[in-house]
Amino acid sequence: MSDSASSVPPAHTTGTGDLTLFYGDLDAPHRLQIFLEMRDRGSHDMAKALLETVRKGADEGRYGVAFHFAAILDDTVGGEGSQRALSALAAASDESQSAFMDYLAALLAAQPFPPGTDSYADPSVLLSVAEKVDGLRSPAFDRKVQDGTYMRWAGESVGAFSSYGTVGTPDFRYDQEQLPVVDINGELVLSPAEFVAQTEK
Repeated sequence: MSDSASSVPPAHTTGTGDLTLFYGDLDAPHRLQIFLEMRDRGSHDMAKALLETVRKGADEGRYGVAFHFAAILDDTVGGEGSQRALSALAAASDESQSAFMDYLAALLAAQPFPPGTDSYADPSVLLSVAEKVDGLRSPAFDRKVQDGTYMRWAGESVGAFSSYGTVGTPDFRYDQEQLPVVDINGELVLSPAEFVAQTEK
């Protein structure tokens, strides 16, 4: 971790200690909580199938989205790719909510495989993925990623993951109701149409 790493939160955070990144309007009628890990294959599959649908609902003002991130694979298989990718996401959130969502989608789409691969621990890889997001690369953004500006904040954020009472990723909660995203084998079971139906009850 860089000596310049800060526990000061990035833009667009909420919750205790400002450890939760959010997208959309926090005053929307409902709150969708999404639990992810940047190295987790289930999170990759969820993003591929559902992230655009989630974003559309938030853009329509039906709910605000709170993102909670884990770094379980960093601990179990080693490395720091999940935490460092979250630190880079925090830098994108400083740019705009749109940049954050675009970069989240790009990082999960380009996720190293198998999950034990720790490519996201390398800032140059994170910056390469950022090339896919129009207008994201800038001297300020690049510096934050290279220096690990938000690594300390990211460590505190993933450290709070267990307090939400979920044991794995991906996971969705709509208001206080858990929505089934994956089955016990980790297979995605929630389609875009089913997600919309669940949130429009």
